[in-house]
Formats: sequence, structure tokens, C-alpha cells
Amino acid sequence: MDRIILAFRYRFFFFAGIFPFLLGQIIAFHLQKSLNWHYFWWGFFGVILVLSGVELFNEYFDAKAGGDRIFSQEKPNIPNCLLSLALYSMLFAFFIGLFLSLKVGWPILLFSILGFLGAYFYVGPPIKWAYRGFGELVIALSYGPFMVLGSYYLQTKRLDSLPLFISLILGLSLFSLAILNEIPDYYQDRLVGKKNIVVRLGKEKSIRLLKMSLLFLFILLGLGVVFKKIPLSGLLGFLTLPWLVKSLGIVQKNYENPRIFIRAINANLVSYLVIVVSLCAGWLIQ
Repeated sequence: MDRIILAFRYRFFFFAGIFPFLLGQIIAFHLQKSLNWHYFWWGFFGVILVLSGVELFNEYFDAKAGGDRIFSQEKPNIPNCLLSLALYSMLFAFFIGLFLSLKVGWPILLFSILGFLGAYFYVGPPIKWAYRGFGELVIALSYGPFMVLGSYYLQTKRLDSLPLFISLILGLSLFSLAILNEIPDYYQDRLVGKKNIVVRLGKEKSIRLLKMSLLFLFILLGLGVVFKKIPLSGLLGFLTLPWLVKSLGIVQKNYENPRIFIRAINANLVSYLVIVVSLCAGWLIQ
């Protein structure tokens, strides 16, 4: 079971990138009661290419840095095709973005460029956001505002406060998950020079930041329901709160044991999925 959870955790950001796109489309459909399926499928295919490129870039540059093998004597086996495949994925995604920008408007091209900059330079030289303490922010922006607003604009040709508000909730959720994923890898990241937030702050302060991020997430979720910005189904996200609190309490007392984090990571994954799915279902039902 532990291996299944860890494998899902490792690939979760691929799946997590699909949900913000779908949510942006659903919000647009909810407001204008129509959907351009032609734009939807082109956009969806473009997002899949970008997310595939992100995974390939991360595999390639992480393997070169040796972070996953820092305590191993084995020589890293880095397939040369990884970088080429990643670049081709991004190139095709850029052409789709260019095509859609000609149909819908230049902001689509802007979101496409921002997506590429976040994907390549997350671990790619010379910037390496993840090595400079900005990787978590890049994840929050890319999987939150950039993805949701870009998807929403694709259907509506405008930017509004509602998708921005929702994107902040998703961004905070993935920001929290990114920090939680990094705490067990603290020593490996430190040895390879990956000065992310956890390495800079230390494990204990990072857990405090994680708690603050989750607190703001649920405050926004509650305010969204109170002020009728999001459907009542969004309250289902609060059902995961006791599990989150309990798992984080255990983590805080045993943060030197990497295995302890599996439960907390699992709780955060489920919380994210419940929030996103409940919002999508709520707007589709209305």
C-alpha cells in the first residue's frame, strides 16, 4: 500500500494539472450555459502535452542532479530521449496555444508562455526555480491562477474574479502539497543544492508554513460558500479537515521519520480531490 501511495504521490501533479483546466471550463459553462467543444479539446490536448513535458523535464534534470540517488553507488541512467521528448511536447503545446490565441485572443499565448517558463525552468538551467526557493510558488501559480484563468478565458474571452478566487484555493492546496512532499526529501535536496522552502526554513518551520497555507485555504473555501461565490457542495471539503489536522499533528511530532509523511500526503491528496470534484459537481448541477 505504501508503494502505491508513493507512486501516486510522485505522479500526482500530472493529474492535478488536469483538474484546474476542467474547473475553468466548468465555471465558464456555468456562467454562459454553453461550451465550445472545439476549443475544449484543443485546450485539453495542449494541457496534456504541457503536463507530459513537465514530467519529462523533471525526470531528466533530477536524474542529472542525482537527487534521487544521492545515497546510492549506482551510476544514473539518463535516457537522452527524455529531454527531446519534453521539448517536442512543449513545442506542440506552444503551436496549439498559438492557434488558440489566433482564434480567441493573445492572453492564451501569454498563459502558454508562462506555462512553458514554469515547466522548463522549474528544475532546468539556468534559473532552476526549485533550487532557489521559488519552486513551490511556481507550482501554486501554474496549477492555480494560470491554469484556471487560461481555461476560463478560452471559453469566455474574458478574465473574472470568480475563477481567480477559485484558483487561489487550488493554488494553496498544491502549495501545501508541494511543501509536504519536500519535507521527507530534506537531506537529499540539501546535499544536491536544492534550496527549496523546506531546506531554507527547516522542517519545523516548514510544517508551520504548511499549516498556515491550509488554514487560508479553508478560510477562502468557507468565505466562498458564505458569500455564494461557490456552491454549497464546496463544504464537502471540510469533511477532510479532521483527517488533515490529525495527520499533520502526527507529522509535527515525528517529522524526522519520512514514513510518517505517507498518511499526511494521502490526506492532502484526498482533500484536494474532494474540493475540486465537489466544486465541479456543484456547478454542473446548478
